[in-house]
Amino acid sequence: DLEAELRQIEKDLDAAGLLEKTEDYTNNVGYSERTGVAIEPKLSMQWFLSMEELARPATKAVMEDAIRFVPEKYKNTYRHWMENIKDWCISRQLWWGQRIPAWYLPQGGYVVALNADEALEKARAKSGDASLTLADLRQDEDVLDTWFSSALVPFSTLINDPKAFDIYLPSSVLVTGYDILFFWVARMVMMTRFFTGRVPFKNVYIHGLV
Repeated sequence: DLEAELRQIEKDLDAAGLLEKTEDYTNNVGYSERTGVAIEPKLSMQWFLSMEELARPATKAVMEDAIRFVPEKYKNTYRHWMENIKDWCISRQLWWGQRIPAWYLPQGGYVVALNADEALEKARAKSGDASLTLADLRQDEDVLDTWFSSALVPFSTLINDPKAFDIYLPSSVLVTGYDILFFWVARMVMMTRFFTGRVPFKNVYIHGLV
């Protein structure tokens, strides 16, 4: 069993002179309520988005009142979050969602592309192998964080209609709960500013939770 294997590893390390000491400690391991199986962390590769460049113009938009918060007290909450922002892990290990647009090459490395055809073109250029096919590439199995996809809503729904784009971006009012001021509101401001140079909305009405 697992405990026996761990004890053997301990003996092997000790025999090789690589074991400094052993000590007991209490470990808090969660268990699945459905299966009763132990839930333990698994280290894996993740995709991160650098946030500093996105946060700076989005902070300025609110501090200079291009976007106004009601009640106004949330302006300082927003500023505090944005000035202390950390890089964002945007990959999720779920069965649903928008797939990470990265394809891995058979010889190592990856390409990021808008679609599979572009990925193949980039993979051939990067590898120097014109014989590569889509079957040779493996798209990342992770999907984008839900809040990443949601952050694109103010403009992604309008990009195919230039007239609507000019009419509805920015919109007049966003009504939302205070609990997603950072998760959704701030991220919509960051993404819209970055991709369009505009603000997504002029006013944000923030209400309590029921």
